[in-house]
Amino acid sequence: MTTAKTFADALKECMTALGGIRTKAEISAWIDAHYKGRWKANTLVGHLYGCCVNNPKGIQHHPGFPRFLYTHGNGRYETYDPAKHGQYSDHGFPAGEQEEEDAVAGDSVSDGGQVPNGVGECFAYEAHLRDYLARNIEILEPGLSLWVPDSELQSVEYDIDGRRIDILARDSRGIPVIIELKVSRGHEKTVGQCALYRAKLKKTLKLPKVRLMIVAQELTDDLKLAASELSDVDLYEYSLSMAVTRVLKASKTEA
Repeated sequence: MTTAKTFADALKECMTALGGIRTKAEISAWIDAHYKGRWKANTLVGHLYGCCVNNPKGIQHHPGFPRFLYTHGNGRYETYDPAKHGQYSDHGFPAGEQEEEDAVAGDSVSDGGQVPNGVGECFAYEAHLRDYLARNIEILEPGLSLWVPDSELQSVEYDIDGRRIDILARDSRGIPVIIELKVSRGHEKTVGQCALYRAKLKKTLKLPKVRLMIVAQELTDDLKLAASELSDVDLYEYSLSMAVTRVLKASKTEA
């Protein structure tokens, strides 16, 4: 077996060997079978997030990763073929489409690692916040669950007409809930983004009602004002804390 120099090399080899559209589980199984124990599981998660030509947030968070994958959403990936999938800009948007400000200037990685106005600590990457909330969804609201129960693959980065909803959930009454995340500061343009996602989801799935939740480390006053003009919008600010528990007490040594 030829050992890949990097994980990206191994991932390219995997996609060539498997061919077609593949799920995260299939890719993980192949990598584990051919390179067992060489990389941590989170390495695959990061590369699937950052190596896609059509994932603006992944490109934003991992600017140094090579781009050779195309994501179909809902945890499905394929080797990128420009003739089949079309051309994409360096920021992950279809060629010729006006790029969203978020992807080129707004919530950059460097901003994500800062502490706005000295308020608490925040996650280093939006993906970390997203994955944490997906696994602990009820901290936002009792009875809240992923759109597809027990399946992050079908509920995280949910694809809707080429756009990605950070987390798609449902409340205790079964009403869909779009959860949009900003790792540091949430600006007023986030409200318009959420309104578009809601309109697309209602049209595609023929839904009478969809709720919105926006989670950020800090919400601007303009975002709060803009959100007040929409119905069924809940706003959250998060903060991180650390707890330490001693699991072994050192025994006293004799003098």
